[in-house]
Order: sequence, then C-alpha cells, then structure tokens
Amino acid sequence: MAATVFATMVLPACESGGGSPTAPANPVTARGVAFSPATPDDAAIALRGSASGSTLEIEVYAVGVDDLYGVSFELRFPADLLRYESPGPGVFPSLEAREAGAGRLLVGATHLGPVAGLSGGGAILVARFTAIANGNGRFDFSGEEAFDSFGDRLALNWHGGTVVVDL
Repeated sequence: MAATVFATMVLPACESGGGSPTAPANPVTARGVAFSPATPDDAAIALRGSASGSTLEIEVYAVGVDDLYGVSFELRFPADLLRYESPGPGVFPSLEAREAGAGRLLVGATHLGPVAGLSGGGAILVARFTAIANGNGRFDFSGEEAFDSFGDRLALNWHGGTVVVDL
C-alpha cells in the first residue's frame, strides 16, 4: 500500500517535464518595434510612437503652444530600418507630407483663413512606417519653423526620439 501511494505522488511530478516551477519552459522574447521619445518641455513639438508587430506609427504633436497657426519641418528617420508608408491628419485642416529622399519626410501644416492658431496642444501628423531591418536609429527634426496667426515666428523646442527594431 505504501508503494502505491508513493508511486501515485511521484508520477505526476515526473510527467510535468521538469524545470523550475517558477521559470517558464520557453522564455518569451519581445520582438518588433519599440520607440522611445525625448521628453518635451514647455512650448514644444515632439514625437510619440505606438507599435504593433512591424508597424510603427509616429505622432508629431504640439504641447504648450499658444496660437500655433502653421508649421513646416523635415522629419528625418532611419531609412535603413523603416519604410515610410503614409501620413495621417492631425488638427490642422491643411497638411502636406511627402518623402523627399531616403529618410526624409517633408511636412507642412496650417490653418486656413482668419482664424486663431492652435493653443494648448494637439496632433500635427501621424506617420506610418514599416520595419524592414533590425537595428537602432533616431528620429530628428531639421529646417523646423513655426508661425502664429500673425505670421510671426514662434520659438518652440523640437524633440525627436529613438527606435529599436528587432524582427
């Protein structure tokens, strides 16, 4: 009888496949795309990103602005890691975004007519990218300009970010 009880208690433990009861048998490694934005301060244009699998959506947004009527800039991205797919609109009624060579996206956005500019914050553009290779890279701004509803230049800080691709 004692041998039967012992065998009944030991057999289920042997069938579990061994290993530690607290560690998974096959550890899961996160793969895909990860974006890390720089932290914006007062009166800034910045980036934030969301990723799903090999797709990365970068939102260019304004924070802490007063009467932002229009912007123009070049968004530089790592073309060896990401392929630009398409733009998505933000709060400005007029938006132009086009690729101007490898890793360069030219963007212009403005309000139209005699209206006040954006105050507070909001999305300027959402750009979609597809990961094409593994590695690390940067998103940066170049040639950036911002104007108020009187046509005067606004002094804003512009913040990029970094991307890591692991396909």
